[in-house]
Amino acid sequence: MKALILKTFPTEATGPVGDAMASSFRSHILRLEPDCEVDTCGLADDEAVPDPLSYDLVVFTGGTFDLLSPEPHPAWVARARGVVQAVAGDGQGKTKLLGICWGHQVIHLALDGQLGVLEEGPRIGVEQLQLTPDGAQFFGKESLRLHKFHKRQVKSPAEGFVALAPDNEILYSASHRLLSFQSHPELSSEISQGLLDGDTKGFYREKARSNPNVVVRDIHSEHDGAYVWAKILDWVRS
Repeated sequence: MKALILKTFPTEATGPVGDAMASSFRSHILRLEPDCEVDTCGLADDEAVPDPLSYDLVVFTGGTFDLLSPEPHPAWVARARGVVQAVAGDGQGKTKLLGICWGHQVIHLALDGQLGVLEEGPRIGVEQLQLTPDGAQFFGKESLRLHKFHKRQVKSPAEGFVALAPDNEILYSASHRLLSFQSHPELSSEISQGLLDGDTKGFYREKARSNPNVVVRDIHSEHDGAYVWAKILDWVRS
């Protein structure tokens, strides 16, 4: 198996926390597929992107660039959209595409979905997600506890995607080759704390407000990240 991790956050701006995030993706993959060849590309650092169709799995990480900001966007964002379109348009190809948070959003934007901003501001912590019947079948359980760290969301999915959780939290393509999460199965309490510590302007701390319809637990709460990665790798192998 070959996997490509596309980092959609700038290395210089994120420092050790960014390194920890990238290492988490790699560690989860290798824990479940020890012989996997894992390559990492600094997409947001303008590194050249290898041919995505030469991989079994391509992963978009989370990131900070605002996809709702006025265009023109940086050239690397256009390359990200191109990766999505290449995989989605490859017919019966082998490549699976996984999008996490920012990656979730860029997949749907690239395929004519629509994004929006969370009305209550940033959502941070461990959220209990009830799954749809399709989601329960995919994951083998009725709910998941996953880390959240976002302030934008997919308002309208791209055509042909099935919701595995309400509110477009987890979306799965009819081709079975694209899977995306607004949540972060790769995050840990340590990484989440590092992201909060790096928020020197207080945006995430001061702007976040409670939503009576959503229960978000402390970042140190138990979560199902490792379980979800096992299901992701089962999907890649299928």
